[in-house]
Amino acid sequence: MGDEKFLLTLTIDGRKYPLKIDKSEEEAFRDAAKQINNKIKRYRLAFGGNNSDLNAQDFIAMTAIHTGVENFFLSKKTDTKPIEDKIRLLIQELDEYLKK
Repeated sequence: MGDEKFLLTLTIDGRKYPLKIDKSEEEAFRDAAKQINNKIKRYRLAFGGNNSDLNAQDFIAMTAIHTGVENFFLSKKTDTKPIEDKIRLLIQELDEYLKK
């Protein structure tokens, strides 16, 4: 049997968001909410806090962009395709050499 789904309500920038998730994902979702709230706070401080012309949605969008960029760079770090391609090429060269 797979994980049971349950309703988790996360608070992001003072608003509640109900999500139906697997129990095994709870820690990841809670940590993500914490990181998002921390980034929103940092953007608020950097751009004038509540006295800024920016609204809550602007700070959330800035956080989403920041998170997307972080994920982009993480995916590049874990891309093993170039290494796998090089290994395949070396194996092919060794096979050709051994056939001689």
